[in-house]
Amino acid sequence: MSVFDPYLILGIGRMAPATEIKLAYRRKVQVAHPDRGGDAEAFVLVVKAFGLLSDPDARRLFDETGIIDDEAVSGYRREVALILADMFDAAVATAVATGLKLEQVDFIKQMAAAVETGLAEARLKLRRIDAEIVALQGLRSRIKRTDADRNIFAERVGAQVAAKTGEHATIKRRVAMLETALAELGNYASETELIAALEADA
Repeated sequence: MSVFDPYLILGIGRMAPATEIKLAYRRKVQVAHPDRGGDAEAFVLVVKAFGLLSDPDARRLFDETGIIDDEAVSGYRREVALILADMFDAAVATAVATGLKLEQVDFIKQMAAAVETGLAEARLKLRRIDAEIVALQGLRSRIKRTDADRNIFAERVGAQVAAKTGEHATIKRRVAMLETALAELGNYASETELIAALEADA
């Protein structure tokens, strides 16, 4: 019985950055996609490998222990599919409300533009939070007591650092999901293929 190795399936090294993972996934999925004459089993393995390596937490767990958290990977894929499904619904609703002919709308292109906008905003927010954390850590290091008693002000700043760190982790996950969503959009020549894929992930 062969061992599932997402790096081997995608044909990349263990230190591959997210951009290389996305490119490898796009190449492999184009060949393996059943709608394009590929093998269904190979397609499932490519999607699973990409799902695992796209989720920073699942990838870290696999890299450190070799364990694959199938439930976490599936949950991550469902969240990405939900983002895409919501965007698709919004794009269709907007097109209908503005009286556009649906057959003339490139929904994939519209959704990709929306994802790129969301990514830019999330990355900007990450940089802002990084700067805020650095500033708060600097403040905490400056707040000194002249005695050995409890430093309540440093503790308060520490709580703010912890809150900002949690917010940072949430936004970083959102960035990873949006990057995954953008990679997914790049794999579909039409919204018909995308809808089929979203329904399969649901």
